[in-house]
Amino acid sequence: MSRKELDNRRPSYAFQITDSSGTPYRLAVSFQNDEVKEIWVSGGGKVGTEKFDILTEFGRLISVALQHGVPFEELYSCATYHTDGRPSTIIGEVFNAVNFKEYQSSGSNSGSNSISKSKSV
Repeated sequence: MSRKELDNRRPSYAFQITDSSGTPYRLAVSFQNDEVKEIWVSGGGKVGTEKFDILTEFGRLISVALQHGVPFEELYSCATYHTDGRPSTIIGEVFNAVNFKEYQSSGSNSGSNSISKSKSV
């Protein structure tokens, strides 16, 4: 599969999520053709720390996989969850938050009230 180039301007959402210990993270998701195509994750520590860098790399890897046509559901199924369904790590929290079936890229928001629409530049 070849990587599909994204439009320069596309709808995106930016919002905050937290892990099980309450650490805040900033998450941004961009869409193209009503599908998630990019994910940015920041937080969890200072710039340059291992956790911050791992989350940056995670966002890049997921974005590249999505742009190569890997279905979001396939990536989502790779996260680890506790027996009660709670995510085991921040990665699962990211996937739960990005689950685009809850958010419409048309601008209306049927999910959390804390999600705001923005434009990628």
